Amino acid sequence: MIKVVFLRDKKSLEIEADNVSEVFSKLSILKEQYVAIKNGKIVCEDESLSKGDTLELFTVASGG
Repeated sequence: MIKVVFLRDKKSLEIEADNVSEVFSKLSILKEQYVAIKNGKIVCEDESLSKGDTLELFTVASGG
């Protein structure tokens, strides 16, 4: 299981996923709206995940 933490919402859940892209797909969220942080390091959507990893999702804000 992978622990997924939504940093702005301060909520977390556990999910089965092999990579970051699969997390986005299973949770039906857009990858463009988040920065993925695996075990404290920013990662791309093709980053593999292993049992016990923590994936933090930080919402991207834009505007002017």
